[in-house]
Amino acid sequence: MRTHRILPIIMIMIALGLPACRGTKTRSTPAIDPELVNLSKQEAFDKAEALFEDKRWVRSRTFYQYVNENFPNDPLGRRSLLRIADTYFKQGSDVNLVESQYKYRDFINRYPGSESADYAMLQIANVSYKQMERPDRDQTKTREAVTKFQEMLTAFPRSSHRAEAETRLRKANDRLAKHEHLVARFYIKRKSYEAAILRLNHMVERFPDYEERDATFYDLGTALSALGRKGEARLYFERVVAEFPNSEFAAKAKQKLEQKAV
Repeated sequence: MRTHRILPIIMIMIALGLPACRGTKTRSTPAIDPELVNLSKQEAFDKAEALFEDKRWVRSRTFYQYVNENFPNDPLGRRSLLRIADTYFKQGSDVNLVESQYKYRDFINRYPGSESADYAMLQIANVSYKQMERPDRDQTKTREAVTKFQEMLTAFPRSSHRAEAETRLRKANDRLAKHEHLVARFYIKRKSYEAAILRLNHMVERFPDYEERDATFYDLGTALSALGRKGEARLYFERVVAEFPNSEFAAKAKQKLEQKAV
């Protein structure tokens, strides 16, 4: 009988004691990377750079973050924030590119007078540049890249990164022009010549450095000829022959002129 009375009491005590045990349990502190414990800020930064050179982006980011978080106002701390952004950029996935763009903006917001602010702006544009779609796809990111490269060049006209920005701006504009060109050719294929001419003329005005300008003039000649505007068509075929003598379209244009198709 006594055993039967004692067991429920023991069970109650255990039940009441368990929460108390949980309440007194100490919380574990975040583990510190043992490699960082005895390193100076310079040593930690140098280690990060070595890992970066080995393309160990995630591991290098650990050391950059340590330097940036512990020495945010030190030149090495500022450089580390920029390098953190670079590690995400190098990883290259859509998620990492978005994160890198955020980090580059954070760098500019924190250190607007930094001598590396132009580089951060360039990289923000380069993120959009890497996300550009093919010419036959949506061109939202291409237009975004154009805007951001233009902003960088306006803000830092004497930047040492100017040549890269200008080259990629030109390529992004070419992508936009190619998109318009494909649409115009679709109209020609559908025999919507008026719509094609409007599109092609807009291209000539908006993208004077388009790399397929020879094809643009040839397509204009083709569309104008189809509408019976022979004189105008002939002028464009002559431009192809005169301005792009080595182009494949020069031979086609010359054939049109020789056959007196225009």
